[in-house]
Amino acid sequence: MLHLVGYIDAGSGSYLLAAVASGAAGTWFYIRSKFAKLRGRGDQDSVPETEPVSNDA
Repeated sequence: MLHLVGYIDAGSGSYLLAAVASGAAGTWFYIRSKFAKLRGRGDQDSVPETEPVSNDA
C-alpha cells in the first residue's frame, strides 16, 4: 500500500504561520474598533485638539 505523508518545509510553514497570525490580529483590531464605536469611544469629534506650544524666547 501507498502511504501518504504530509510535509511542510520551513519556508512554507513560517509563511503560513505569519498569514494566520496577521489575519487573527487584523480581525481582533477590527472587532475592537467596532466595539469602541458602539460604546461611543471611537472617532470623537467633540474632543478639542491641543494647540502646539511654540518656544518663542
